[in-house]
Amino acid sequence: MTGIRTAPTAVAGDWLGADLSADPEQWRLPVPRQVADELLVLARDSLDKAAEKFPDAPLPGAGPATRALAGQVHRRLAGFPGFVQLTGFPVNADFELVEAAYSLFGRLIGPPVSQTRAGNLIARVEDQGAKIAVPTQRGHHSSSALAFHADRTDVIGLLCIRAAAEGGHSQLVSSKALHNLALRERPDLLAVLYEPFPHDQRGEAPPGRPGWCELPVFSRFAGDFAARYVRRFVEGSQRHARAPRLTAEQVAAMDFMDELLHRHGVALQMELQPGDIQWINNFHILHSRSAFRDAAGPDGGRLLLRLWLSFAGSPALPPEYADMYGSTEGGAYRGGVCATGAGPTWATERGDHE
Repeated sequence: MTGIRTAPTAVAGDWLGADLSADPEQWRLPVPRQVADELLVLARDSLDKAAEKFPDAPLPGAGPATRALAGQVHRRLAGFPGFVQLTGFPVNADFELVEAAYSLFGRLIGPPVSQTRAGNLIARVEDQGAKIAVPTQRGHHSSSALAFHADRTDVIGLLCIRAAAEGGHSQLVSSKALHNLALRERPDLLAVLYEPFPHDQRGEAPPGRPGWCELPVFSRFAGDFAARYVRRFVEGSQRHARAPRLTAEQVAAMDFMDELLHRHGVALQMELQPGDIQWINNFHILHSRSAFRDAAGPDGGRLLLRLWLSFAGSPALPPEYADMYGSTEGGAYRGGVCATGAGPTWATERGDHE
């Protein structure tokens, strides 16, 4: 078990949504026209050479401006504020071309990991009628509101192709801010949040594993901070007879987390419009989405394309994360639904982002 390896202390680099909303230049970056045009050219070339659509090197043909933009994204993900919103990504070209351009740019941030057992590297985030109360159905195929949570990856990318007719708004919260608020107000509950919680793996556990694992909400390991909070999955663990039963202290700690998450001024709210990409450091940021409604008609409803990326700037994780992530070393290739702990030979390269 992880336990508290050191007495909880404040984590540097936290922020409150009320502060960041007043200064969007800290987290919003435009995609220069030169970069947009180059990505479409490179995407066309990759489609013409289908066997090289996912090359063994991260976009060797990218020019200085494209690499500079990727470097800015990388630095903000690894440091402050832990997320970025890009605006003006080209989405008006053929869908296949847009998808390829997005994939190629994502590879400048980090190598992709699988989002399904079938090995899909891009997921369509749209209403397919999924019911999130069903343990084996996925939230990104539902129009329901999704509470604050973290995904099974280092970095999340969300490219907006079409917005909803109503709703679908995004909220982000600094996990570091949650930690520091708990340290000031309820250190007793923060201590509980450093201990392992049972966690349902929603039918996506590695072969031979029991379908649940134990993970702390907050951890400090090998000098790195990480957070993971998905209350729905914690409570879902109780469907497994052998999973530890939740204690009164754990329920109180989650209630306190939820109070902090919904406290005025803590979350940053944003609306993703077509051409926006939201990049999130999954271990430093929790994200949520409001329910949405699609317009009737043939034009299609809300559609985002999601990437899950491994990331050279990712933190070291406690050993308990091995069941879900494969490798727990900082910067290692890891994560995804089909985590194997192995990946492309270039997955550990760092130079493109320094």
